[in-house]
Amino acid sequence: MPNIKVPGGSGASGGGDDWSKTNYNYPKQPTADEWGKTVANIKPIDIDSDDFGKTMHPGARKAPEVDWGATQANIRVPDTDFGGGRGDEGYGKTTPYFQLPDDLRQKYEQVPPTPGEVAAEEQAAAKAQGGIPGWVWAAAGLLAMFMFAVVVLVGVLLWNYAGSNYNAVVRNPPIGADIFVDGVLWGVEQPDGSRLLQNLRPGGDRTITIVHPAFECEAATVNSSKREVVARCRQAAVKPGEDCSRIGLGEEDKAERCYNAALDALPDPFTADQLKDALNILIINFASNKFDIPSKRMEALKKGAGFIQKLPPTVVLEVGGHTDSVGSDASNQTLSESRAKAVKDALVTFGVRPEALQTKGYGPSRPKTTNDTDLGKFYN
Repeated sequence: MPNIKVPGGSGASGGGDDWSKTNYNYPKQPTADEWGKTVANIKPIDIDSDDFGKTMHPGARKAPEVDWGATQANIRVPDTDFGGGRGDEGYGKTTPYFQLPDDLRQKYEQVPPTPGEVAAEEQAAAKAQGGIPGWVWAAAGLLAMFMFAVVVLVGVLLWNYAGSNYNAVVRNPPIGADIFVDGVLWGVEQPDGSRLLQNLRPGGDRTITIVHPAFECEAATVNSSKREVVARCRQAAVKPGEDCSRIGLGEEDKAERCYNAALDALPDPFTADQLKDALNILIINFASNKFDIPSKRMEALKKGAGFIQKLPPTVVLEVGGHTDSVGSDASNQTLSESRAKAVKDALVTFGVRPEALQTKGYGPSRPKTTNDTDLGKFYN
């Protein structure tokens, strides 16, 4: 190692050494009592310049490459270097100075608050201002919803009571009768024989008219307050000029009136033949190729059933079914049997003992008259 004499050391003669001459490139070292003072030949660090990593001072080593993402354990950074201003504290001491690039400086100096911090700040501000507690707002909301539901319910009830349509019922009308409301055919027949009049509009009385070929019925009225009426009907008499011995084409209604009159004229007691002649006046005109009894003829069968029940138990009546000549004999035979059975079933429904009746289908084999005309087919 070279032997270099240190100025001011022991044994040095004042001014007799060559230190200040030979080592011209080293600045003169201050004496011990001069530490803490500013050394004139040391240039202060330019803290206002962004030229870090480039400018080199005499006697200094090359500045290392800056690695901003790494932490150097041997460098202590005071708390005042981040987020604080340049106060007086810490200055006057030996402290390394670091300056971050602008983009990273904004990142660390202006960190946005978390959602939890924002909520806490808002809650603290509301509490400081003396705001309404949250439970009060919740209770007010529930009360408002309850009042709204009450208003809606009351409105619906008022609308149903005062402004909506209503239903009415006609009790005990003749079976198969047509019911008219203000001249319009209306009503649905119920299992008990009554008629349900649906969706009647409010606003005054509605006139109910009952029409049946063998009955005369009084008119009635219904309204939103009076929704049920009982039919008041009486059996229609044979009209003046009607000849019950001659029933023409399309005169089924006339035939029923004559049938009712004949039953009412039977003596008491009557014979089976007398009852048979009266019953045969009734014409049940089935639809082509059908065996369904027209509903308006059911009242006639109901009345006839009452007379049949008065016969002695030993008497058995035959219910015969007939057809015209349209179609095959086999199909007409089956159809005639089905028609006879339909009539028997109706009479049994109205109280006749099943053993008091027997059925037989005749098909087209026993016409009352010719099948060459519409009138003849009607009779048959």
